[in-house]
Amino acid sequence: MIYKTFGSTGIKLSAIGFGGMRFEKPDDLDVSAQLVKASYDRGINYFDTAPGYLNDKSETIVGTAIKEMLKTRTERPFYVATKSGHSEPGEIRKNIENSLKRLNVDCIDFYYVWCVMSIEALGERKQKGAIREFEKLKDEGLIKHICISTHMNGDDIEKVLADYPFEAVLLGYSAMNFAYREKGIQAASKLNRGVVVMNPLGGGNIPNHPEKFEFLKSQKHETVVEAALRFLINDSRITTALVGFSNEKQLDEAIKAVDRFHEISDEKIEQIRSMVKEAFDTLCTGCQYCDHCPQGIPIPKLMDAYNFYMLNNNNPQEIINRLNWHWGIDAENEYLRKCNECGKCEKLCTQKLDIRKRLKAIRESAEKFLSERKSQIVCPRDL
Repeated sequence: MIYKTFGSTGIKLSAIGFGGMRFEKPDDLDVSAQLVKASYDRGINYFDTAPGYLNDKSETIVGTAIKEMLKTRTERPFYVATKSGHSEPGEIRKNIENSLKRLNVDCIDFYYVWCVMSIEALGERKQKGAIREFEKLKDEGLIKHICISTHMNGDDIEKVLADYPFEAVLLGYSAMNFAYREKGIQAASKLNRGVVVMNPLGGGNIPNHPEKFEFLKSQKHETVVEAALRFLINDSRITTALVGFSNEKQLDEAIKAVDRFHEISDEKIEQIRSMVKEAFDTLCTGCQYCDHCPQGIPIPKLMDAYNFYMLNNNNPQEIINRLNWHWGIDAENEYLRKCNECGKCEKLCTQKLDIRKRLKAIRESAEKFLSERKSQIVCPRDL
């Protein structure tokens, strides 16, 4: 395992971290906890979770594994990260108390101001006393480091880090959409803050379309998953890449990415960046923060279908196929026509994608499909 220094904390964290929100069998506590423990035994020492992951099951799963991991913590240190998205001090206090209990620890190593969507939203939390409460928790010894988890663009992340001494930032970043938050990464590095990246595999798009990402490879016989992780491991500004492991097979692949890592040349990195910048920066990473449509439209599912459209040479049939066969939404479904262009989804979008335009394209693809299907039906009177 490769270990990197986490900003100014002096703590050495594994280059691959455990993201606790994609367990294959979250209802099977023993099996899921065994996966966490297995990753610890393989050298991973950073474990990320949150109260809302899997309806609180994630913290319980990680906490169950921690019971065993505590037996060897002195010899093999590990670090726990969890979060609070609340603004009110009382709610934050409830969060930390519940998290400590579920995780079976007396102190959270890295506590994140969770899911900050804009500078204005962070300002509102500050006004309500959220940051002061985090500072109190640190003074009381309930947390060690105050960090921020954000979906803002790079420019805004730079402003936030300059305004308050968060010791680390958690942000979405991958070989697929790095340009969106590049300035945030640069700012964190300049200020010597820790950097943890989520969605390192582009929300599943990279492993699901390996043929599209062959150019990421820098070693013979490596998979695109290994290549995508090595792209991040190679970046000295990034401390840890969080992988949402579902099973041990995925754990094995991620460990291989580290164990077989060789430094990637600057020329190869620039080649990857130039190839990916235009082609993939606009793919939806599936964070699901837009999933609050007043019309009840399942926007993340539709954006996933639009990804397939873009990944397959803008073929409208890919939208129809993905919606129908993967999501069970056919071309006649009312969801495809309910958008009133209120724009709420775009305000919530972590990547600032043109969702309304995409919904219109999906609707037009559905209408075209239905029209063509209707024209192929032979009317009895024409026989």
